[in-house]
Amino acid sequence: MKKILLLAGVACLLSATADAKVNQYVSGKLSYDFNKVKVKVHDYEMGDISRAKADKELFGTHVAYGVRAGYVRGEVELNNSRDIKRNWLGFTSNKGEKDTLEHFRLYKHSFMANAYFDYLTCTPWTPYIGAGIGLSYLKADFGEVEILGGSKSVYNLAWQVMGGIAYDVNSNWTLDLGYRYADLGRIRKNTGSEVAKVTARDHEIMFGARYNF
Repeated sequence: MKKILLLAGVACLLSATADAKVNQYVSGKLSYDFNKVKVKVHDYEMGDISRAKADKELFGTHVAYGVRAGYVRGEVELNNSRDIKRNWLGFTSNKGEKDTLEHFRLYKHSFMANAYFDYLTCTPWTPYIGAGIGLSYLKADFGEVEILGGSKSVYNLAWQVMGGIAYDVNSNWTLDLGYRYADLGRIRKNTGSEVAKVTARDHEIMFGARYNF
């Protein structure tokens, strides 16, 4: 039975390769994001390192334009997430001391170029894996506190990996359920003897649809 399934899969790949015309598509996705944000403040003068987490669960949106040839897809994608806003952050230092930051806000967006491999099954169901690389925009607002007051924005090299399963409703419409892990880089803000670092990583569950031309 396993050999039959394997041969069927190989036959699907070979038939897709033989008939690999290029098709265009657009897609839109809604995601539920598990935002993993870490803030570290290093006071070189006092020798203190303080850490805090600004994790938050939010919704995000994704739009993309792509092309498909056989079992390979390539696309450009714009990812948007709601701002992470925290009224306060609790810091703990390496000396066991605790402190709070009364305002923190992080804006983040990314533009990615992705490549996918679709495992064609000769059924409406198509598992896939993918990876992407691109540019992220991060802006951290620390409020008006004396030490870290103000904001800092950067553009970073970002990367992501994806996986999921798609279902062909008909020749034009495809539904998509997937997972994405994205590393959007970090922000480094220097203020006198202190250096603050903010790192942003996302775990996302995504549901969307593709329209194939």
